Amino acid sequence: MKKHIIVITTGGTIAMKKDPETGGLVPAVSGEDLAAAVPGLSDWADVSVVEFSNVPSGWMSAEKMFDLSHLIDKLSEEGKADGFVVTHGTDTLEETAFFLDMSLKTEKPVCVTGAMRGASELSADGPENILSAVRTAADDMSKGMGVLVCLQDRIYAAKDVTKSHTTNPDTFRDLNYGPLGAVYGKEIIYGRRPMPHARLHPETIEPNVWLISAWSGMDGEIVKCAGKAGVKGVVIDGLGCGNVPPLCRKEILALRKQGIPVVLTTRVPSGSVMQEYSYEGSALSMKESGIILGGDLSGWKARLLLVLALGETNENERLQEIFEKM
Repeated sequence: MKKHIIVITTGGTIAMKKDPETGGLVPAVSGEDLAAAVPGLSDWADVSVVEFSNVPSGWMSAEKMFDLSHLIDKLSEEGKADGFVVTHGTDTLEETAFFLDMSLKTEKPVCVTGAMRGASELSADGPENILSAVRTAADDMSKGMGVLVCLQDRIYAAKDVTKSHTTNPDTFRDLNYGPLGAVYGKEIIYGRRPMPHARLHPETIEPNVWLISAWSGMDGEIVKCAGKAGVKGVVIDGLGCGNVPPLCRKEILALRKQGIPVVLTTRVPSGSVMQEYSYEGSALSMKESGIILGGDLSGWKARLLLVLALGETNENERLQEIFEKM
């Protein structure tokens, strides 16, 4: 018996066509049209479509991601699907996939996909990616794998995948560990399983969290602005393995004195925050002040984890525990 897969569409390039006046891509394709454009989709699963939104992925927000997470859990609890595919714009696809991976209650397969070429462009990649994602979500081996990301026949863990090129269709990569598996001919083949991690199910979230990237000679004024703006949390995307210039360190510690949680990540595309150095501004020099180390999370994913975690607690020790379990 074929599995029932619900395709939830949110918008993005996969649902866009070129505007004849401007020549640029704009939202133009409904969820039903997306599914109808995929040859042979019904051979692999019984598919129904729910249109959540039809917006560019840059218009997505933590609040919308929270609503999407609740929708998937609601449909799962109602027993209306064996798995889910979420179509999404690629600019923030990895953020939404990560948010879902951190917040969903369901253990049913959830696979996020998108496209780099619009629906009206030559060799549009949307239909193939949707087909591969549906096949992945319908596969028994995908259950319990967490949220997956599937494009160009590769399957990635939501926690680790990132967009690596602005326009190339073969853009998504796990820069640390590689893909979990692949859509290979008529099979879904996995080479490994992702590491388990804790999930968070807060009743509310705290989206007022800033992400600030560090640069050489940074004086910390923008960090000071965060404190004046009344933010509820800050992620500092540090240099190297998690270091910042000394004046920036001063303002980061001032945030901590205000009781504002601060998470330290690295702007380097792969690797992790490490306590390698002890000079002023190093990760080691700040950890004793309660700075939370973000591990191998990117700055934007660490921000979303903090958005979720602050929905449960603003106690710094508890926040540290949450990040350490990642």
